[in-house]
Amino acid sequence: MFSLKAQTTRAFFVKDIQIMGNKKTKDNIIIREMAFRVGDTLNNLEYSIDQSRRQLLNLFLFNEVEIKAEDSIVLVKVTERWYIWPSPKLTYADRNINQWLLTKDPKRLIYGTDIEWYNFRGRNETIKLNLRMGYTRLANLNYMMPYFNKKQSWGLNFIVNYSDNKEVWYKTEDNKVRFFNDNNTHLINRKGIEVAAIHRKAIFNYHRFYAGHRQVSVADTIVKREVNANYLLNQAVNQKETYFGYSFTFDKRDFKGYPLRGMMVKLNVENSVFFGQNLVSQTVKGSVSKYVKLYKNIYNASFFGFRWMQFNKNAPIPYNKITALGYDRDYIRGYELYVIDGAHFGLAKTEFKYRIFERKTKFVSKVRNYEKANVAVFLTAFADAGYVQNNNTSNLLLNNNTMPNSLQYGYGAGINCVLFYDYLVRIEFAQNKINDHRFYLSFITAI
Repeated sequence: MFSLKAQTTRAFFVKDIQIMGNKKTKDNIIIREMAFRVGDTLNNLEYSIDQSRRQLLNLFLFNEVEIKAEDSIVLVKVTERWYIWPSPKLTYADRNINQWLLTKDPKRLIYGTDIEWYNFRGRNETIKLNLRMGYTRLANLNYMMPYFNKKQSWGLNFIVNYSDNKEVWYKTEDNKVRFFNDNNTHLINRKGIEVAAIHRKAIFNYHRFYAGHRQVSVADTIVKREVNANYLLNQAVNQKETYFGYSFTFDKRDFKGYPLRGMMVKLNVENSVFFGQNLVSQTVKGSVSKYVKLYKNIYNASFFGFRWMQFNKNAPIPYNKITALGYDRDYIRGYELYVIDGAHFGLAKTEFKYRIFERKTKFVSKVRNYEKANVAVFLTAFADAGYVQNNNTSNLLLNNNTMPNSLQYGYGAGINCVLFYDYLVRIEFAQNKINDHRFYLSFITAI
């Protein structure tokens, strides 16, 4: 999974690249990810082959990639994944599975189907249609074209989405989100559209230029003063936001699903105009992740991220825009059941991993391309810390939110199980600053 036997270190002239196993994927999509081309002379063949294999696996188009070189010929053999996945989905409405497991309330489940067509036309294009019912009614369409020009340097992304709920998390109290619901009325609906142009001239650098429109509408009952008049600010029931931005990503991780070596840098700058509310906002968000092999089966991962956000003339920030730590991937381990709201934040994480074992094992013997799976298991020890700045101190005191404007931290240990190269089950025991301690479950990497 995470290693490649040495080929040779002498100079190697690439006379030809031959590709096998790609019944669907076009040759040029594979060649685009290679670290070398026909006619190149390679002074470090082992590195070039290793890097090419990683890049191809990071397309998430193949279950396995094998590259061999002999007599000036490079042979690339790929095992393609299934590319069309109409599949039922069952998820939870809460911020993470640990929050949902507190109640195990079936009314907070979201069910539906995804129709995902990867590698459409064999050009690594992706079409995703998400349909949901239950706690959330949702319809999303996402189309990604990685390349449309001859040099394979420019791509397009088009997104349309709609969702609504009968329940709204309308405020933060005691460092936890609180809910308001009406079983007979949809209290909130969201709709949006976004178009992006993606530039990728170099292998590891991604530039994304995007623009879109988001709209949130809530029922009158949500913005009553006794509920939250500032949910959308000043008892507004509609929020119409047009935005544009730029993001840069440098991604040189060995495996994107579960990296052990390499580095990733992300930076995003976004400007928004809120029509009808006389608001303008600027947001800058960035992060650096570093992955290092320390010794044999021992690895370290470290992360630092931040966000700076400001509205015009230091105007109050609508509640639905002030989410900081505790949402999506921005959280401190040990605080999965809490949220920390504010405009600006900093977040640091570090983790040590020990690989217990790794091997290929039988998976589904009679299913083509899924007969075997690469399985790896790691022991981990970690420590996280974060700080959120929230200048609305009167609201914090009113709702007993004690975590903003003070350093928070968590630490613990766990076990990670990785299937293929990107499917993960993570079980951890963590303790935080306020001495809460328990086991947590996750299906995504923490760093």
